[in-house]
Amino acid sequence: MSTSLRWTNWSKSFTTTPFAIFQPSSEIEIIEIIQKANAENKVVKAVGSGHSCSLIGSVDNGYLLDLQTNYQGIINFDKQTRQLTVKAGTSLRQIADFALENNCALDNLGTIVDQSISGAISTGTHGSGITHGAVDQSILTLSIITGNGRLKIFDKRTNKEEFHLAVVSLGALGIISTVTIQLVADFNMKITTKNLSFDQMIAHIPKAYTDDYLRFWWAPHTNRVHYWEAHKTSDRPSTPSLWNHYINDLFKGNFLHELGLWVTSFIPKQIPSLNKLMYKLLLSKERTTVTNFLNGFTLPILVKQKVMEYAIPIEHTEVVLQEIKEVLKNKEYLVHMPIEVRFTPSNEAALSMAYGRKSCYIGIIAYKPFGKDINYDAYFEDIHNIYTKYEGRPHWAKVTYYTKEELSSLYPNWDSFTKLRQELDPNGLFLNDFLKRLF
Repeated sequence: MSTSLRWTNWSKSFTTTPFAIFQPSSEIEIIEIIQKANAENKVVKAVGSGHSCSLIGSVDNGYLLDLQTNYQGIINFDKQTRQLTVKAGTSLRQIADFALENNCALDNLGTIVDQSISGAISTGTHGSGITHGAVDQSILTLSIITGNGRLKIFDKRTNKEEFHLAVVSLGALGIISTVTIQLVADFNMKITTKNLSFDQMIAHIPKAYTDDYLRFWWAPHTNRVHYWEAHKTSDRPSTPSLWNHYINDLFKGNFLHELGLWVTSFIPKQIPSLNKLMYKLLLSKERTTVTNFLNGFTLPILVKQKVMEYAIPIEHTEVVLQEIKEVLKNKEYLVHMPIEVRFTPSNEAALSMAYGRKSCYIGIIAYKPFGKDINYDAYFEDIHNIYTKYEGRPHWAKVTYYTKEELSSLYPNWDSFTKLRQELDPNGLFLNDFLKRLF
């Protein structure tokens, strides 16, 4: 148990003051902590890297379980089936590195891989590719320690319906202990980038149905869009350039951008100029490269940020992007880049943002340069109002303005999930303030 009674998430969007912080190293220790919490009437919340900017990991005056310090690592790997079982605190990067070492891969990833596997699946973390699912769609089994301290196994192969209720759980069912992931055969990625206008982006939206992997990064106030397309290939990877990594990814992409964000926080009218400069430096070059799957999906993102991302039915992609553009013009907002546009297949997980429908995820961002908060609440709320018109569902790890009633109407199996939550946690042991607002 830690003597430190303060915990801050990665983006420093909130600090929580738990009664105690535990760093368990075994399943038995987690069970003992849950039993102790029951006896002392304390709420329990597990955290990994703390990458969520929502309050999903806050637990004032409760027990905070840090799973990524001592409860991470490989449990078992079956080379024949490519099935990998890991402890819940294991990061996506650790899993990806292990996969590479064993000639395997994860079928899809987001841009950041610091998250724990349990946090990633609990919040619906996803990449972009209409035929390649979110992280939770590669999961075969997970074990959860419930409110009574018992271990319950959810297996997609033996009880599909119950599994899909539990795999995206927001941490409301209990503490995830172990996860079994279905890896795929190792592959390289042939990545092509193009420099598009906004109208050209709209014209390229149908490619979301045909490209293996696809995303757009739209730089507001510039009329420029970075088109990123990738497909699996057996071609040999290009030799990685350390110079490119340090100069473009770290210096330009993080330090120089953060410095510019800090300067424009005092002179917001210069934000369009900053966006134009950073787009030119980082995203304007058209190229084709080949790399391994991990380097292909990910980027080093170090600048703290507040993000709001909703999943809308894919058929509404164009109209939502056009309405966002109109709001930026009419309200004269001066906002940070990029606005990220990604695509995912339909998902069977009950609380997945893509449940039952092919989806487009559109994310907006407000950076916190050198820790400075910049108030973009009006901008976020206006974009939220656009999303709601098209039944947008919010990413659980990011900002939302929905009420409990509005959320429950967006998820057909909300009541079934709530029933399972009450069965596994009848005393509300895992309900922090964030989850009480939902359930």
